[in-house]
Amino acid sequence: MPLKQKTREKLNKLSRNTVALVLMVAICLTSVITVMAKTVAVTIVDNGETTSISLMDPTEENILETAVQYERIESVDADDEVTFDADANRLTIRRALDVVVTADGESCTVQMHYGDTVGQAVAEAGVVCAENDVLSLDSDTILKKDTEVSVTRYYHITVTADGKEQSFLLREGDVQSALDAASIQLGEEDMANFPLDEALTENMQIKVARVAYEEETKTETVDYTVKEVESDSLYVGETKVQTKGVEGERTIVYRNKLVDGKVVESEEISNEVTKEPVEKVVLVGTKKRPSGYASISSDGTLIDHNGNVISYKRALTGRCTAYTGGGWTATGRPAQYGNIAVNPDVIPYGSKLYICSPDGSVVYGYAVAADTGGFASQGYIMADLYFDTYEECANFGVRNMTIYIL
Repeated sequence: MPLKQKTREKLNKLSRNTVALVLMVAICLTSVITVMAKTVAVTIVDNGETTSISLMDPTEENILETAVQYERIESVDADDEVTFDADANRLTIRRALDVVVTADGESCTVQMHYGDTVGQAVAEAGVVCAENDVLSLDSDTILKKDTEVSVTRYYHITVTADGKEQSFLLREGDVQSALDAASIQLGEEDMANFPLDEALTENMQIKVARVAYEEETKTETVDYTVKEVESDSLYVGETKVQTKGVEGERTIVYRNKLVDGKVVESEEISNEVTKEPVEKVVLVGTKKRPSGYASISSDGTLIDHNGNVISYKRALTGRCTAYTGGGWTATGRPAQYGNIAVNPDVIPYGSKLYICSPDGSVVYGYAVAADTGGFASQGYIMADLYFDTYEECANFGVRNMTIYIL
């Protein structure tokens, strides 16, 4: 074959191969451009960190699966919060966080998510903070993994002790801590109105009662006894004090418990007679009395000349005279033995009387204040006693007598 013909055939073959290659490259480029035209770029924000991937079908499920497959993000748990904005092709992941909130002596674990704040976690735990309460972290602090938040309470407290009242704003604690803040120390038996380990609360009013003890001494009289001794030197019915009775003295010591100065309990710790009483000795007459003799006791009684015991209200002793002559008295009674004349301003008319000498040896007997005595009214004598005969009047004369008003 001629050289020119061979050369022509080689050129034709090369031309055909070149065209085939160009066609193949064109087909590949067209396919790539078509695929690229259908792929969408998606932005992924995972706990604030941004990455991106491209997908032909950008659904939430495909995005998460692809991103995990290509190790762009870690797998998502059921507690994590995922949101997909299809318009912006943006997928946001907020990972779940466990936060411990401690308040009022109790701890509570709440589930939060990346981007939440301390204040939100406290609210989620159901803890309400008062104006003076303090958080361990600022309320707007962004939560992190294993974040712990504590709430410290502050309370308005009033402490009253020793007559003085003090007010404080105290951080949470117990009653003892409030007493420490007030510089109050309790004695061994002092008392507070709350247990010392009771937790403080808002507007708590703590009161301290001081307990003290004192000894008190009191004295009481001890009655004397009365001893009667028979005496033949006195008539029957007569008595005489031989030894005067003197009361003794008993000393009693008490131990008093005082709360804020007031006695609430009293205990007797000693009781003894510190002065012995002196016994009263009374002589009692045993000698027989002659008839017509009266006996006067010191207890408001007397024994008349017939031996009868009678009581009297009061006794008057003074000069008495005698009169006779009959007629009528000022009260209309007949002038006779037993109706005597008196000063009615001293002894009222109608008073029943018994009259004898102070020693009982001379007895006039029972009488009634029935008449007015001239000398009695003038104060010269106490009474004018009526006798039936002149001889009796002369025999009586003027003498001291005791008139017992019955």
